[in-house]
Amino acid sequence: MNTVLIAEDEKILRAGLKTMVGRAGVRVGEILEARDGQEALEILRTRRVDLLITDIRMPRMDGIELVSHLSELDYALTVLVVSGYDDFTYAVEMLRKGAQDYLLKPVEREQLYAAIQKAEGQFQSREAARENNEREYLDALRHLMLDPDAEGDEWRNRLDRYGGRFFTGTYIGFCSVAGDRQIPEPVLKLHAVGQVLFYAVPEDRSAMLEENLSQPLGKSDPHRGLETLHICYREAYSAWQTSFFTGRTCAFKAAAYQPLNVTAKQLAGLVGLSKWQDASRLLRGETARVFRGEVAPEAFARLCNQFIGQLERTYPEFTDGALRAYGSIWGFGGIHAYLKALDSWLEAFCARTDAAFSDFENKRKIRQAVQYIQIHFREPLSMAEVSNRVSMNYSLFSTLFKQYTGVNFVSYLQNLRIEESKRLLETTDWYVFEVGRRTGFTDDKHFLKVFKAATGFSPSEYRKSRLLLDRKDGENE
Repeated sequence: MNTVLIAEDEKILRAGLKTMVGRAGVRVGEILEARDGQEALEILRTRRVDLLITDIRMPRMDGIELVSHLSELDYALTVLVVSGYDDFTYAVEMLRKGAQDYLLKPVEREQLYAAIQKAEGQFQSREAARENNEREYLDALRHLMLDPDAEGDEWRNRLDRYGGRFFTGTYIGFCSVAGDRQIPEPVLKLHAVGQVLFYAVPEDRSAMLEENLSQPLGKSDPHRGLETLHICYREAYSAWQTSFFTGRTCAFKAAAYQPLNVTAKQLAGLVGLSKWQDASRLLRGETARVFRGEVAPEAFARLCNQFIGQLERTYPEFTDGALRAYGSIWGFGGIHAYLKALDSWLEAFCARTDAAFSDFENKRKIRQAVQYIQIHFREPLSMAEVSNRVSMNYSLFSTLFKQYTGVNFVSYLQNLRIEESKRLLETTDWYVFEVGRRTGFTDDKHFLKVFKAATGFSPSEYRKSRLLLDRKDGENE
């Protein structure tokens, strides 16, 4: 038990009971004393007590009146009555009012020990039930916080069940990661995503909570009622994402964002050419735009995730398990910590790829081969022909070509031809098979098969769909 309160007007008896409680074989955190019922009630109203041991006859307020007030408390406790034989009739009344046990004075040690151990069992049962109820409550609130379906029956049922336990006035939400500081009461704390926690607190206590939370830190607008919890969380999390870039506390602010100026493919292409510093500069440029409020933090996060995914897919033999950690920027302490760590990895990655491409002549030859293919893809081409043209071993050419472009020779050539076929289908009225022949496909059936596999449409279907889209765009204008 955490706390035991002894209410007894005789000092010697209080001291004796306190000593016996301490020797009862039950772990007790604190033993409090009260000289009468009035003093005991004041303690019960300000402190959570697990076991009350009380006499019946006491000045100012007796034990019977004290026990009658216990129903006013917002928690349950065990009551043990200790009194003389002449008070037995009163003791029976106290038992009816909720006392769990009654011991006659002088109290026998073994009887008291047994009663305290019984009270410990009741305390453990109450604690288990309370913890289970608290888990259910927090779990329900987390579902309400994260569930976008604000009209579903299950969502509404949770509101009806737990709304009475939620803050009655206006409250404010914060998003932060767990810190070392003590969080003041009353605060609702829920796990959000990753390492991010969501805190809700009455508005008049929000300043105190804000001082105790760590950066990055996002703050919502004021809200009222459990039904707004999901909105409050989204605002706080959005502000937290902005704080991740600014390094200071950010309040929620709705904004209209611009698109990014760089793509994951561009970044991966630069890294593939060992120009990781250029890729880093582009990322930092977009970071500055997020800081100025021009680009959404989430859009930048998606860019980084796609960039890392592109590297993993294109260079599986050069990437390692550590790269996956850079797929999410939010796992770092801030955007600068993320970019610094990413720079270190990219530099090491390019050192590995440069070692594989140590022969500068091989790099130059692969670039020449790519340029040749881009000019002559409409003609019959084979990897043997192109590798011979740049004077490179067929097997080495195959390996280096894929490392340089991210795809094998056949896929690269086919992609160029498909893109040109799509352009001709959109801009000319040539027959389908003529389009295929003009883009390097010598077999009509093969052209149809490859085009549909790449686009999901036959050439005729593709042309028709583009015409319909152009017509619709024209009507909208």
